[in-house]
Amino acid sequence: MNARVTLYEGATILFPEGPRVVVAVGPFGYTVRDVTGGVDEVSWTDVQPARAIVHGRVDAVAESLMAVLSGLSDDAVQESLDKLEVVLTIRTGFARGHPALARPGEPYSLFNPARKVSDSKKCEAMAKILAREALLDRRRQRNMEAGKATPQARVGAVSQRQLMNWLADFDRPINGGLLALVDKRRVRRHSAFGGLDPEVRRIADDIAARIDGTQAVRSIDELLRRTLLALKAEGLDSLDPPESTLRTYLTQAAQAAGRTTRSHTTKKLRGVLALTAYPALRPGQVVAIDVTRSDTFCVDPWTGKPISVEIITALDVCTRVVLALRVVPRSANAIEAGLILYDVLRPFSQVVEPGQVHDWRWAGVPETIGSIEDAVAEAERLSARPLLGEHPIPGLLPDAIRADKGSIFTGRYFREVCTLLGIHLLLSRGKKPTDNAFVERWHETLQRCLLQLSGHKGRNVSQRGSDAGKIVVDKKGRAVFKGDGPGLTPRELELRLREFICTDYHRTRHGGLTVVDRTMEDRSPAVGMTPLEVFDALLAAVGRLHVLQRPDLLYDLLPQLWLTIRHDGVEYKDLTFDCAELDDFRSVPKGFFRDQDRAAPFFMDPRDLSRLWFRRPDTGAVVEVPWRRAFQLQAPMTDLVLKAATQAVKRRGGTNTTINKDSVQREILEAVNDIASIDRLRANPDMVDWKPNKVAASHLRESRSQFDHAEAAEAGARGTRRTSRGASSKGTRAGASRSSSPPAFDPTQTAWPTLESQEGEP
Repeated sequence: MNARVTLYEGATILFPEGPRVVVAVGPFGYTVRDVTGGVDEVSWTDVQPARAIVHGRVDAVAESLMAVLSGLSDDAVQESLDKLEVVLTIRTGFARGHPALARPGEPYSLFNPARKVSDSKKCEAMAKILAREALLDRRRQRNMEAGKATPQARVGAVSQRQLMNWLADFDRPINGGLLALVDKRRVRRHSAFGGLDPEVRRIADDIAARIDGTQAVRSIDELLRRTLLALKAEGLDSLDPPESTLRTYLTQAAQAAGRTTRSHTTKKLRGVLALTAYPALRPGQVVAIDVTRSDTFCVDPWTGKPISVEIITALDVCTRVVLALRVVPRSANAIEAGLILYDVLRPFSQVVEPGQVHDWRWAGVPETIGSIEDAVAEAERLSARPLLGEHPIPGLLPDAIRADKGSIFTGRYFREVCTLLGIHLLLSRGKKPTDNAFVERWHETLQRCLLQLSGHKGRNVSQRGSDAGKIVVDKKGRAVFKGDGPGLTPRELELRLREFICTDYHRTRHGGLTVVDRTMEDRSPAVGMTPLEVFDALLAAVGRLHVLQRPDLLYDLLPQLWLTIRHDGVEYKDLTFDCAELDDFRSVPKGFFRDQDRAAPFFMDPRDLSRLWFRRPDTGAVVEVPWRRAFQLQAPMTDLVLKAATQAVKRRGGTNTTINKDSVQREILEAVNDIASIDRLRANPDMVDWKPNKVAASHLRESRSQFDHAEAAEAGARGTRRTSRGASSKGTRAGASRSSSPPAFDPTQTAWPTLESQEGEP
């Protein structure tokens, strides 16, 4: 049985004699009215979805037309439907044949059947109308003059005799109607896969789309089997597509994707990759991102052991300004690569005081855009900027990102973030470090800072001393590298690097940023400029877009989950999350958040799966939804930790269906907490793969996640309080009543809230 088509009163169904209008919906089909006014019954099985064949012109198509229309190209279908409108206009005065479907100006009095005008006179008048329309189609006329062949949007100029032939063909009792108006030459040139139902092609395309480099290469037989199973799962197995045709269709799709997973990945990236080069003439136009291993050991604040970390940097190619920098555990993952873009997008400020440097904070934005002269004057003024004080770094929306072909940049998450923000991805060639030369050179400059820090381990093993990485405790109880100074935690290393960027790198004349005075007759030497001078000068001249700069921007860049809010909360990964903020949405009807079900969108941070986040649709506020047993956690619950704990529980048979949800969650909690102690971890035979370095990385990621979310929450709260005070005072002056609920954060406000660093080390 064919798939049922759901229509409504007033919908149109295309039949050979023209459109029919649905006047009633019955238990076995539809009651329709044809172009002559007659009423007939149409069964469910006699109607097929319009799909893309006649999209936007009718709602459904009669089964008798599908075999012919599906074998035509889009231009051929358009041409046939245009002929049908001409014939129906001559016969009824309406282009679609029904008074209920009348267009402005219809019915045409000349073609009104009540006037008893002969077909010859009507065809003569229609020929003049079509000739006039062809003359008015200036685009078509210009293309004809240039000798270009373009798809025909109208039937064009048609003679009176030809119109009489159309009427005769349309009135034939056998094979008449729309089928008689189809150009038979177009039928002979239809695609070889025109016999495949559009639904079959849709499902086959979905199966072929999974050939994206993430899965092993499958045979055509396996792709065919999966396609047939998908048809059966959607209740479309009655379509019974020809196996040979479907196999050929899948073969062509697989060949287009390539033979190897490498070619599959290349094709997958086409939707994000830039199609043009970017000259990097203004700040933020091209941003280079890369990851490098730190040449300095850090001290794990939880174990006191030395650990290796990595540094992610976002560098503006035009000005060489470091827009963002993060110290992350090795090895950096996709979520950390995406959050470096989060740092680039939002405005920051670095505050330097005697003997210390604060964390980057929310900053203001430039209010006006000046001229080139203003930019030069601004650069001269800022060239003498003192080391101490506040140094703003405005948020920028890059046009393109330059990165290598590492998995964190070519993976699905980073590509989706780039697509969301409209950023093109410029991937470097393999073994071609010169493709991303600016950020590679920055890594060399970074050594000026790293060489000064304790715990330096050299560029490679051959440069590493025998005492490198050995930690002893001094008299003050501090972790000190043997023969060196006190060790830095990853967080302290990040702050030290930002201090170096603010006070040293941004203020040191850069060899790639030079200006030559061409007004001098002699060859004057090039004058070097600092990255900060070039950035400030160009920013004052070109300005920037005020986009995406709001405190809850973090959640737009996190992975999204669709979960159903039940009476006991939401379930994810065998865990139950709940909070009082979900009470208003526990009994929402189907389609409240999305059409197909009652699921609601939640945000998930892989660095901390002890909680989810939910954006209220009524206020836009983002609320935290914790795991019910989160208060009992003694260890970080990252995505990798949760996966390892769940697998350990399954090995013990803990996820047997006879055990209730609370028991499963209790066992997962115990398995996660085993990671909190090295001794307990080693005693658990199901967690033998977990080493101390993985535990340290999990702690660091959870700590940074808590800091990011606390920062976003505090910034939003400060902005809300500021907006609330402004609204209250304004209302008092105007004599208006005060509202009990504070207004939402206003992203258009000139001044942004200032937020100090709140992350503490254990």
